[in-house]
Amino acid sequence: MKHWWNGYPWRMIQTNLREIDMEDIDAVSYAKELKEFGATVVLLNAAGIIASYDSELAFHPRSEYLHGDSLNKIIEECHKVGIRVIARTDFSKIRYSVYEQHPDWAYRTREGKIVNYNGDVHTCLNVDYQQKYMFDILQEVLTKHSFDGVFCNMSGFKVVDYSYNYHGPCHCENCQRKFKEQYGLELPEKDDPSNPVYQKYMLFKKDCEQDHKDRLHRLVKEINPEIAINGLDYIRCESNTEIGRPQWQYSASSNSRVISGPTRTRPSDNASVDFLGFRYRHVSVSPALMELRQWQNLANSGSLSLYIMGRLDNHPDTSSYEGTKKVFQFHKEHEEIFNGIVSSAKVVVMRKALWQNDPEVFGWIRALTESHIPFDEIRLSELNDIEQLDGKEFVVLGDMKFLSNQQAQILDDFAAKGGTIIATGETGLYDDQFEARSGMALNCLGVEQVKEIRNELMSSIFEIPETEREIFPRCIHTPFIAPGSNLVLVQPKATAKKYLQLIPEHPFGPPERCYYNEVTKEPGILMSKYHKGRGVYIPWQIGSFYRREGYQNTLNMMQDILFSLCGIEELAPGLTPMVEVNICRNEKKQIIQLVNNSGCFANSYFTPVPIQNINICLKTQNESVLIETLRGGQVEYRYRDGYLNINLDVLNDYEAIVLS
Repeated sequence: MKHWWNGYPWRMIQTNLREIDMEDIDAVSYAKELKEFGATVVLLNAAGIIASYDSELAFHPRSEYLHGDSLNKIIEECHKVGIRVIARTDFSKIRYSVYEQHPDWAYRTREGKIVNYNGDVHTCLNVDYQQKYMFDILQEVLTKHSFDGVFCNMSGFKVVDYSYNYHGPCHCENCQRKFKEQYGLELPEKDDPSNPVYQKYMLFKKDCEQDHKDRLHRLVKEINPEIAINGLDYIRCESNTEIGRPQWQYSASSNSRVISGPTRTRPSDNASVDFLGFRYRHVSVSPALMELRQWQNLANSGSLSLYIMGRLDNHPDTSSYEGTKKVFQFHKEHEEIFNGIVSSAKVVVMRKALWQNDPEVFGWIRALTESHIPFDEIRLSELNDIEQLDGKEFVVLGDMKFLSNQQAQILDDFAAKGGTIIATGETGLYDDQFEARSGMALNCLGVEQVKEIRNELMSSIFEIPETEREIFPRCIHTPFIAPGSNLVLVQPKATAKKYLQLIPEHPFGPPERCYYNEVTKEPGILMSKYHKGRGVYIPWQIGSFYRREGYQNTLNMMQDILFSLCGIEELAPGLTPMVEVNICRNEKKQIIQLVNNSGCFANSYFTPVPIQNINICLKTQNESVLIETLRGGQVEYRYRDGYLNINLDVLNDYEAIVLS
């Protein structure tokens, strides 16, 4: 059965309506402005903390500002102009007046205190409010209104407030009782992944969240199977910033890839957040950043998605509108080309979680992007069958500590059939129950045993011996590589090839003492043949070091591993690292998409600098090809020796080269 969201040209605008926005909202104008902007979907506030409609439920406070058009009128007008409407709900908090009547609905700290933030009291997933009453609210709001979808904000266990104050795991009576019944343990005092009790608590939370999610899905689909549910039918994520938090320049690209998957079939709603952070909701980030996120979304088969506070007409800072609207209108003109495409990438990066800041994985995403290697991303929790890796030749496991036995077998089987596994750090040293293994989970990595794990290295470095210089050509003038503080010392199997040599800890001050006296045989890279394929093991966190420090020699080593050791073909050898290259295809066309990231400078974003004379080399069997561009670039091309060489005259912000 085809649902409305399958293949839908998704251009979302999330209007995070404040209470006061319902005071004078005009449904006709609201829908008209969305339509003119190019939106096909809108997300607006409906229920939870505050009801944006005449709720008949006793503990669902009705907004006092419902003097404009009703939710039903807004939905009706949006539907008239072809815009789908998704209900935003939030059950993570209740008004203090509701708490006073139901104190058992509150999250509790270890000391039994509540979290009261501006009159909103935090709730817990295991209290009756989220276990029972929220389902009454959903039943009411989704039967009284013809919503096309539903999104539950801040679901799960929340331990921080909007000021980022940390309050610790919930110690409400239900959490204490359920955890005691399941594990016979008292709840942990704080979030500490090294604590065995907290490891059990992570499993406990996972089980609670899955059960709650399953019940929610059943309820909504019983009401109407055509209501799209976040996390099931589509997945919403965010590219956002926060004051004091390092920015991630490939946020939109990465989020879109991991959500849509290699088949590009799952709708990805990666919201580009207009504001600076929680504290500054009314101040927009740089317009160039907002536009870049939309191009990145598009180039990686994500939806276009804008997230603002208030409505389009009363949002005071409109600086992001022009660039975002430009991308919306471009997508609107070329919907057919972007519908039904799948990834052509041969590389896949495994992700630990959608929302997790992961330096090791992010470092590999940087290196692959800046090396112009098209790749996909898959969440580890979704890896349950080797068929998900069909068409892939390389899998990158960035310090993927926790692997189930099933996942380890899938990855070993992938290597056995001819694939290459690239793993770093402590990959596979623990199972999915957070228990330490006696050895390495992956047989393909060529490790006999793990000798020691070090996490406090200061001056240790790896030397590239003279005999290996040709293997690492980009490091020809860089004989030493800094690994950072983490290193796994292993005993390789006899058949494994060893590269690099460890120079252990040595003085780094004063200058008169800064020299070393020892070079060991501890390897920095192992390569092991495994049936038809192979494993490449890097026992340190090279991705994390590159993500944090960004040094050229770290990137050079990663590129030598990818191109020289692993044999990945270079797509654009002379192209600046500031251009992202993606390749997708459908039955008739191949699409090369280029995103210009040159406007990213330190932590600022500006209009990208035009990049001239771009050359791309594609291996192909087809000599007869028709090439066109969608943004006005001029191309020349020639076919020789099995390769199609394409030259693009200039890249401004984004270009799509279509091969028919």
